[in-house]
Amino acid sequence: MKLSILVPFLFACLTTVVTASENITDTDLPADLETRSVLNGGCTGAGGAPGVCIHTGSCTNSGGTFITGACPSTPDDVKCCTKPKCGTGGNCRWTSQCGSGVTQAGLCPGPTNFKCCLPGSGGGGGGSGGQPSTTALKILNKAKEAKGIPYVWAGGSCSGATGSPRKGFDCSGLVSWAVCQVTGRNLFSEGLRVTYEMYCASDARRKYKKIPYAQRRAGDAVYFGGNNCNCANPKDVHHVGLMLDSGTRMWNALQTGTNVREDNFAGWSGRNKPCPYVIRYA
Repeated sequence: MKLSILVPFLFACLTTVVTASENITDTDLPADLETRSVLNGGCTGAGGAPGVCIHTGSCTNSGGTFITGACPSTPDDVKCCTKPKCGTGGNCRWTSQCGSGVTQAGLCPGPTNFKCCLPGSGGGGGGSGGQPSTTALKILNKAKEAKGIPYVWAGGSCSGATGSPRKGFDCSGLVSWAVCQVTGRNLFSEGLRVTYEMYCASDARRKYKKIPYAQRRAGDAVYFGGNNCNCANPKDVHHVGLMLDSGTRMWNALQTGTNVREDNFAGWSGRNKPCPYVIRYA
């Protein structure tokens, strides 16, 4: 399979059940997952920090730093700008991703909804999910062992990375492998390794709890899609990662051309918004 997809926020996770005898082609991939970067749009900066695509002059004048290559399809002087430190213990991020709800204007580059998120009762930029379970942390740590393994669409099994000519994981394959390794539950054989199937399965079939997104915490599986992740359409749930905290950092196999890594989804929108619920492995 030859892919030329190198755009941030474009996910080609497995969305149909595939057996070893089936041929996977580009036509099997969802056709409507591409999101172009735009001026004042979201991006992922150095170290996974939430960023904004703005002109480099505006970035440096606001005390930010920028990286190249994270704002495709924009003018040459538009780069991904971040400012990880602001105020007293705060960081610049999108207001919708500030879990504490305490923000301060005038300290960050970019549009008015990219502000300094300050520590508060919600914990300085995250949700209010409490302490993660031991099982969830074990699953997260197992997934971290796959760091650097390439993204391979439909890759992954209970035994590890799969694929030919190279082996790797796709987003749901990575999560399902980690679950299998820690708990012994084989989501692959149960038909639940696909992002849509796991997120939209009945409570009885899924067994794990669905928790409101606002209560997310480390180790939870966070899903992404469009139309509020409408389970009536399999294409509306198309990516999954494991939360690294109660904010917007996750561990995942993002897309073709990347390796298993940390990403920050602050500012992701459209068909790449977080789903209303996370799944808790506990």
